[in-house]
Amino acid sequence: MASVVDHARLAFTAVERLEKVSGSRELIETFRSCLDPFGFGVVLITGLPDPPADPTPFFLINSWPAGWHERYIEKDFYRDDPVAQAGRTQIDPFTWGEAPVDPERQPRARQVMAEAASVGMRDGFVVPILTSRSVQACVSVAGDKPELSPNVRRMIHLVGMFAHARAVRLHAGQKALTKRLLSDREREVLRWTAAGKTAWETSCILGISERTVTYHVTTAAQRLQAVSRTHAVARAITLGEISIS
Repeated sequence: MASVVDHARLAFTAVERLEKVSGSRELIETFRSCLDPFGFGVVLITGLPDPPADPTPFFLINSWPAGWHERYIEKDFYRDDPVAQAGRTQIDPFTWGEAPVDPERQPRARQVMAEAASVGMRDGFVVPILTSRSVQACVSVAGDKPELSPNVRRMIHLVGMFAHARAVRLHAGQKALTKRLLSDREREVLRWTAAGKTAWETSCILGISERTVTYHVTTAAQRLQAVSRTHAVARAITLGEISIS
């Protein structure tokens, strides 16, 4: 059985490998290969906006099985996902099985987990990431029968935090190449929209009228050639106009 020292050595080796990656695809493959010996074949690094926001624009890296993303979004599983809910509210790392289920707030929670298991994600481990922005983030790794011993959890905690930082840096590098299209106020209202806030809630937070918030969302959508608020948020994140970290 591997010791704490052995797992620490593996963690630092993984960090060294992750430090050398130069793109998101390489980051995914390197992160997965580091965790593969412990039964983790799926990795996700993402922001966790409040429902009903679409989580897709907040994904930094994602290796979900083919078809799962489409199913997850089509069925609006994010709203009832107990792992996502725990990731938005907890500070300490946790296994998927430790995520509390609230039947009233998450009536389909068991369905979400059962369908995830059916595509090879029977259990997993989550490292919540506290950010300076309005949206919490997390690193989530999963597999069919992953090892979840205390030493493996510690290793994933360390490597996961570094992988998140690396993903953010790579994303920031891509944003630096993008010409800014929006004003500061337009970016500000879109950041709160991305966090799931209504126009009224955003107006209270920023100390401006609801009408002004709606105006800035509308002009931002026009500049981004978006057809809706959700599309505007997705375009703003993709183009580097707003940050999810």
